[in-house]
Amino acid sequence: MEASARGVQGRALPLLLVASPGDAPLEWLAELEDPRFSYRLETCGLEVVRDVYRYRPDLLVLGLRLRDPDSFEVLRRVREMSEELRIVAVDRAFRRAEALRALEGGADDVLWYGMPDGLAKAVILARLRRATPVTPPAQLIEDGWLRLDLAAREATVRGRFVPLTSLEFDVLHVLARNAGQVLSPEQLLRHAWRSRPDGDPSRVKYAVLRLRRAVTRATGAEAPVETVRGVGYRYVVPGPHTT
Repeated sequence: MEASARGVQGRALPLLLVASPGDAPLEWLAELEDPRFSYRLETCGLEVVRDVYRYRPDLLVLGLRLRDPDSFEVLRRVREMSEELRIVAVDRAFRRAEALRALEGGADDVLWYGMPDGLAKAVILARLRRATPVTPPAQLIEDGWLRLDLAAREATVRGRFVPLTSLEFDVLHVLARNAGQVLSPEQLLRHAWRSRPDGDPSRVKYAVLRLRRAVTRATGAEAPVETVRGVGYRYVVPGPHTT
């Protein structure tokens, strides 16, 4: 089966990102041919991380034998970008230590190649049914200083492209969508990470710090994200003469 991105354009179907080593059994890959979802197949760990950023898949099927980087490093990086993405880990056979490591690292399920026919696909379809929709309701935010293209997931400041990670983009999106309003760390966790509000608020602090640095590096201007001590963070639309 060749690497495929069927259904990515327009996302008429849920997108399944399959990260599988090159020696995966053909009968396993054949189970991923289904009219109910589209898929993209990658065999390199780095490409998997890039695809999560580019395509925002609805489900990641992560083989535990990847390289460059290995599967557990991929899992760590993907979880840094998104806590909402459903991840199903797959191994050649059930290995208790590897299964526990994957689940503790952020996987939602563990499958293996020797499972009874149809069971693996049933798990995948169940996870897809419960996946959180990732398509935002609006496609463009523009305020004269910042332009966020939500479809392309690109940020520009006064015409200058600002390279952001998926998480940094989501944090900026939530702040800009609520311009002038102070958002608590718990609110940002819930909407940018889409995680439980009892998550670690320190994640917000460092994500905002990285966001500010990315904007300054790309534009030479400070990001208009204010810290309101003891309360949270606020995006303030800069005036026309702000540099």
